Amino acid sequence: MFQRALAVTALLSIGLPAYAGDDWSMQIRARNPAFDPGAEWINKEYKPLPASEVTKKWDICVLFPHTKDPYYIAMTYGSVTEAEDKGLSMSVYAAGGYTELPTQISQMEDCITRGADAIMIVAISATGLNRTISVGAKKGVPLAITGGEVDSDDVAARALGNWFDSGRIAGEYLNKLHPVGSEPVKVLWMAGPEGPNWSVDSAEGFVKTVEGNNAIEVVKVIWGEPGKASQIPLIEDALLTYPDIKYIGGIAPAIEGGVQVLKEKGRQDIQLIASYMTPETEAALREGTVLGVVTDYTAAQARIAIDQLVRILEGKEVDADVDTGFAMIDASNVDTYDRSLSLAPVGWDPYFRVD
Repeated sequence: MFQRALAVTALLSIGLPAYAGDDWSMQIRARNPAFDPGAEWINKEYKPLPASEVTKKWDICVLFPHTKDPYYIAMTYGSVTEAEDKGLSMSVYAAGGYTELPTQISQMEDCITRGADAIMIVAISATGLNRTISVGAKKGVPLAITGGEVDSDDVAARALGNWFDSGRIAGEYLNKLHPVGSEPVKVLWMAGPEGPNWSVDSAEGFVKTVEGNNAIEVVKVIWGEPGKASQIPLIEDALLTYPDIKYIGGIAPAIEGGVQVLKEKGRQDIQLIASYMTPETEAALREGTVLGVVTDYTAAQARIAIDQLVRILEGKEVDADVDTGFAMIDASNVDTYDRSLSLAPVGWDPYFRVD
């Protein structure tokens, strides 16, 4: 059993949001002009457009890399819940994995061709969808991104945290546990897929945050498909190469797999930190087999992105550039944080169409 007594919490300055059922709100950061890197981020409360102000049954396409894991189930939950609350029509499409960029492009093209009013996307590639995004924008189809950045000037709205902060918060957490000059520890970082901006940014955030600390050595950053089955052999191989590591950090499927591998090998000397939350990592945190989990408020991100699109379609005032932030959940706050910000309810059965 890991040291649950350790309680070091690293939060963004915006703090933990409030969120309650259909009448929800949360603390975010927004900047105006939107997407302007020189604009100041302003802390504020995000409140969705009331259903009474939605004048049309807008048709929205939602595009995900896949829906194979609980992260995207949480995204699906946030999307369809907001669509139902607002009386929208919605279809959720999965490309089949992070290698399936042509499929996601085709799905976006189909949405535009059939006359969807707007598109929400977690993009497989930072640049690979730019041409199709531009086609949609020219046809008046606004696109909101969440889950990860894309490098396109034709994005209408964004609702996501800066994934650099995901790694940064994990790094700050370790820096507090192992300050400069303390006994050195070695860390393995399981970064996930190498193509999307979110995984690259998260890995960079972690490495840059700990690189000035002589008590922490990142022995390897390992890239790989973000599924538990893919991550387990990577961890097993890494343990053979780096048997003296003390921490494994990174994407949730790797940490889920890490729980299994460490249990099988009896390695209670290695602790685990996840860079985003799933029900399995949260359960392991409660059990003490995971030390900490960073959350990006996955479900709330999706709800905000849908609300942004509806505001744009309705011609309403909109915070088009929203940073939802990240927070570390550990033994100190796992029993008090608002789970509905991050995950679908226990027992929720996913569905992918709202009429």
